[in-house]
Amino acid sequence: MALSLLLAACGGGGTSAGAPSSVPTPTPDPSPGFSVSIDRTQLRFAGDEGSVLAPQVILGTGSGTNVPTTAYFGGQDLGTAIDRVEARINGTQAQFYVYPKMQLAAGEYAGTLKLSMCADMQCAQHFKGSPVEVAYMISISKGLNVTPLGLDLRALGGATASAAVAVQLPTGASSFSVTSSVPWLQAKNITASGMTVVASSKAPGNYSGVLTINAGQRQTSLAVNYVVSADPASVTSITPERASLDFSAPTGYASGAQQLKVTLPPWAQALGSSVRYQYGGDGDWLAVTPGAGGSLNLVASAAKLSPGIYRADVVLSGGAEVLSVSVPVTLNVLPADWRISGAATLTVDAASTAGSLSGQISIDIPNLPVQGWQASSNASWLVLSRNSGSLRTDKLGLSVNVPEMLKLANNQLHAADVTVSLASGITAATKFTVSLNKKLPELNYISPHTRLPGESGKYIVRGRGFDAIADLRQVLQVTGTTPTAIMRVNDTQFELTLPAATGAASVALSNGLGASSGTLILKTLSQPAIGYAAVAAQGSKGGIVFDPERQALYTVNKSLGSLMRFSKTVTGWDVSSVPVTSADAVAMSPDGKSLVVTVTTGHIKLFDPATLAEQGSFKAGYVDGDTLNNLPRIAVRNDGKVLFNGSSGVQDGGGYMAYFDLVTRRFGNIGGAFNFGWAVASGDGSHINIVQSASYSPAPPMVSLDSNDLASKVAPGGLNFWYEAAQSLRGERFAEGTYTVWDRDFNMIGKVAIPDREYFGRTPIFSPDGKRLYVMAYDSSGLYATSTSKPRVYVFDSSTRMVTSTDLPLLASFDLQDYPTCKTSAYGCDTRALGTISPDGKTLFLLGDSAMLAVPIPAVSGAKAQLMRRLVLPAPH
Repeated sequence: MALSLLLAACGGGGTSAGAPSSVPTPTPDPSPGFSVSIDRTQLRFAGDEGSVLAPQVILGTGSGTNVPTTAYFGGQDLGTAIDRVEARINGTQAQFYVYPKMQLAAGEYAGTLKLSMCADMQCAQHFKGSPVEVAYMISISKGLNVTPLGLDLRALGGATASAAVAVQLPTGASSFSVTSSVPWLQAKNITASGMTVVASSKAPGNYSGVLTINAGQRQTSLAVNYVVSADPASVTSITPERASLDFSAPTGYASGAQQLKVTLPPWAQALGSSVRYQYGGDGDWLAVTPGAGGSLNLVASAAKLSPGIYRADVVLSGGAEVLSVSVPVTLNVLPADWRISGAATLTVDAASTAGSLSGQISIDIPNLPVQGWQASSNASWLVLSRNSGSLRTDKLGLSVNVPEMLKLANNQLHAADVTVSLASGITAATKFTVSLNKKLPELNYISPHTRLPGESGKYIVRGRGFDAIADLRQVLQVTGTTPTAIMRVNDTQFELTLPAATGAASVALSNGLGASSGTLILKTLSQPAIGYAAVAAQGSKGGIVFDPERQALYTVNKSLGSLMRFSKTVTGWDVSSVPVTSADAVAMSPDGKSLVVTVTTGHIKLFDPATLAEQGSFKAGYVDGDTLNNLPRIAVRNDGKVLFNGSSGVQDGGGYMAYFDLVTRRFGNIGGAFNFGWAVASGDGSHINIVQSASYSPAPPMVSLDSNDLASKVAPGGLNFWYEAAQSLRGERFAEGTYTVWDRDFNMIGKVAIPDREYFGRTPIFSPDGKRLYVMAYDSSGLYATSTSKPRVYVFDSSTRMVTSTDLPLLASFDLQDYPTCKTSAYGCDTRALGTISPDGKTLFLLGDSAMLAVPIPAVSGAKAQLMRRLVLPAPH
C-alpha cells in the first residue's frame, strides 16, 4: 500500500517533462532502505510505414523500507522515435507504456529511453536504482499507400469522370485488389503501381464513395467526392410524350393500340415499365409491350370487364439512378350501344282495328359488328313477329293479341318489356318498353239514372274515350227509345235528348274490336204517392238522399255513428241502420248502386243501398267533419268523382280539392287553388257550388264545378258562403241560403222574402225543374218546448227572372204538424234541417236531429198563385 501511494504521487509523466535537462550533481540517497527497479532494459518495435505501432509496457517495482511519501517520475528519449511514456498504477506496481511516433518512414530507428524516479521535481535526489536506461529498436517496413489520398471528380449529367491513382505496394506484395462502397465508383486499368478511378454517369447532384485497396495483409482506403452538374442540352428525368392515355372499348372487345414515346435521361438504363391498377379494380386489362425507338405499345381489353370506368398507371423506370414516372391510363368500357327505334307505343281506342295495332322496331348496336340477336316479351298481349334476327338487317314486328288486350284495365297505360340479347352473349342484354295506351270507349253513368213515365229531356252520359269515335251515331246503341238529338261534349261526356219515357232504356257503344263498352240502364219508375209522416230519429244528421228505386231515404246519424235508412212500406216507414263509427255524411253514386259515406277516421266507405252491406273502404289523407245538421261536406259529380272536405293523400291533379273516383277507386285532386269546405250539388250531379270557408276575413269566394270542368272556377256576383242551399235537378236554379235564387250561370232570379216577420228560413228545397222554391221556416217567437207554433213552408215561384221587382212571387204557404229539429233557442239546439224532394216534385223530405218528415205538397192552382192563402196539409196516415 505504501508503494501504491508512492507511485501515485509520482504521477503519469511524459517523455522528459518534469525531468532535468542535465544530470545534477549526485546527492545523498533521499530514502535509505528504499529502491526501485524495472523488469526490462530493452524494447523492440516493428511495423509498416504509415501504420500505428502498439505501445510496449515496462513494469516498475518499488521495494524496501523507508517508503517515501512523495515521488516524481520522468522519462527522456535520448533518441528520435519515441512519442511519449505513460505511467499507470496497477496494484503494487507501476506500468510504463512506451508509444513510438506515428507515420515513421520506412527504416531502422535505434535509441535509448532514460527513466528516472526522484524525490523532487528537479530530480536532483534520485531514489536508489534511478535513473535507468532502456535501449529500444524500431523497425519500419515499406507500407501500402495511395497517391493522392483523396479525389474530387466532376462531370456533366450523363457523362463519366476518371482520375489516375498511384499505388505503393507493401513489402512482399506484388499486386492489390479494390472494392467500392457504391455501384457508380469503379477501379479500372489496375497495375502493380496504380489504377484509374472511374465514376459512371449520374444525375446532377453530389455523391461520395470509398475505394478500399487490399494488398497482402495490408489495407487502405481512398475517399472520392463526385459532383455532377446539369447539362442544359439534355433531359434530366424520364419524359413521356403524353401526360395520360385514354382508351375506350365496348364490353367484350379490345381497344385500338396506342404508342407512347419516352425520352430517358443520359444516365438512365434501359426503359422499363409496369402496370399498377387503381382502387383494387379488375386488373390485367392493359397490355404494354416495348416498341421501336424508345416507345411503348399499349392496348386495353374489355373482354372481361363490365361497363364502367377503369383506371391504371403505367410506371416508367430507367434504373436505380432515375426516378420513376407514372402515366395515368383510363379505360372507358362502353355498354353495348343498343339502338332501338320505332313505334313503341300502341294506342287502342274507338278507331282501332286488329290490323292497325302493329308496329316495327329496328335493332342495332353500331359499335359492334353485325351479329345475331334474340328477343322475347313478358306480356301475353304483345306478339313479336320473330324471336331472332340480325343487327342492322332484320326488324322486329309488334302486334296486339286482341283477346289478351281486352282483359286489361281500360283507360290505363300498360307496359310490356321486350328483352333483346346477342346470341354470342358478348355483351349484356337490353330491354325496351312497349306501351299500350288502352282508351277504348267505356260508359260509366247516365245522369239522372231514373225518370218518371212520360218524362223527356236531356240525359248526360259519362264515360271515357269518346273523342276517338268518328261518328257517335254509328256506334251508339240505344234500346227502349230513340234519341232525338245526340251531342258529344268532350272525351268523357255526351248528351242524349230522349222523348217521353215509356219504359227502361239502355245505352251501349259498339267498336271494331268487339270490346264491351258497358251498358247503362235508364230506368223509368213511377213515383207512388207518399202521405204525411213524422218518424222520430234523434241525433245530428249528415246528408240526405232519396232513392226512387227503393223508395228509401238515407242519412248518417253522427250522434249514433250509423248509416240510417228510412224505407217506405205500405203502412208507413221502416227504419234500419248499420254502425259506421265517425261517419259524417252520405251521398249516392250516379247509378244508384252505392251509398258513399265519409268517415272522419280518414276513410271513404261504400255501402249497398239495398242491404246496407259494406262494399269497400278506402283510405284518404284525412277526412274532416262537423256535428251539425247542415254544412254538407260531400258532393258527387255525375262522372263518379266524390268531392269531400279533407285531403286525398296524393299529389295528383295539381289542386287542393280532394276527390275519390268511384270508377277507378282512386283518390285525386280537382285542379285549381281552391278548397272544399261544403257544397250543394244539382240532382243530376252536373253542377256543384262550393263554399271554401266561412272562417276567414275577407271570406274566400264561392267556386263552382260543372260536369265538364277540370278545375273549379270562381262564381261571379261576389258570392262567398252560406250555411244552407239547394239546387234543382239539373242545376237550373240555385238557392243561396234562404235569401237569393240564382240561375246556373249565377244570374239573379230574385230575392226570397218571407212575409211573416216572425218567421225565418231554415231549409230551401227546389222542385225538380227548379220552377218552385220551398222554404221551411220557423217562428222565432215559438222556439220553446211548450210552444204551439208550427214550422211553415213557403212556396215561391222561381221560374222566371224578376224584372220590375226584386222579390220572388209567393204562391202559398202551409204549416207542418211536426218539427224535424229541436225547437228551443238554447245554444245547443240546431234548428237547421236537411231537405230533399221526390222525383215527381210532390213530396218534401225534412230531416233534423229530432225526426224525419215526409210532407206531401198541397196543390197550388193558378188562382191561388194570384191570391196567396194558407194551405192545409192532409191528415197524417
